[in-house]
Amino acid sequence: MSENSFIYKGNLSESTLPEMLATIHRYHVPGVMKLQHDEHLKRIYLLDGDVIFATSSDRSESLGEFLLKRGKITKAQLRISTDEMTRSPGKRHGSVLVQLGFLKPEELGPVVREQVQTILWSMFDWDRGTVTFEVGHFREDEVYKIKIPTPRAILSGCKRIRDGKKITSKLGGKTAVFRKLDVPEHLARLRLEAGERQLLEMVDGKRTFIELCQEGPLAPGINARIVYALKLLGLIEKEEVQSSGIRIQVKTSS
Repeated sequence: MSENSFIYKGNLSESTLPEMLATIHRYHVPGVMKLQHDEHLKRIYLLDGDVIFATSSDRSESLGEFLLKRGKITKAQLRISTDEMTRSPGKRHGSVLVQLGFLKPEELGPVVREQVQTILWSMFDWDRGTVTFEVGHFREDEVYKIKIPTPRAILSGCKRIRDGKKITSKLGGKTAVFRKLDVPEHLARLRLEAGERQLLEMVDGKRTFIELCQEGPLAPGINARIVYALKLLGLIEKEEVQSSGIRIQVKTSS
């Protein structure tokens, strides 16, 4: 990273990870997010506003442990490959596993992508901790690049948030009403899944949040999380109801 890179500092108790990711994608900013929660440090690498990699200091989330849990390699293979990495500093674990014949070359990309997604989804539940975002381009050899479009990461990550009550409070409660917005230019390539698209079509400025959850195409809890993601992405916005019963549009930052 450049020594002159701008660094943003924040706190997850004030702004959630999906909120920050939505802002970064909107402006196509490259850089690295560092999230510190207790003893764990995780990084998200972004290029042109999209996620291309994620790492974790938690050994249980390392590639080797990830593959072991899924039965892709054995304990003996993990030990052998780890010893090889110790003898050859700088080598990536995935490359060593392929070199030793424990993984096929064509298997490496998909398993790394799945591991990165697992690390990424885990951070959507963090509601405390510090965040720094260093703007700039990192070295090409710094990460094993994959590409996860940030809007898709936000939708998928929000679906995995465990505490539904926090989502309800962030959206203004069960009686909150939303209206659909024109698709912003930076989301022109976003392709919603069938359930997501159907739920978006139900947003009509009349249905309440609880009605969208109950009448939506998926389970109520999943519908709630999708509404939250749609709002963060700027595809819908909240309306307020005055005491007279007349709804007025209130633009809220995402």
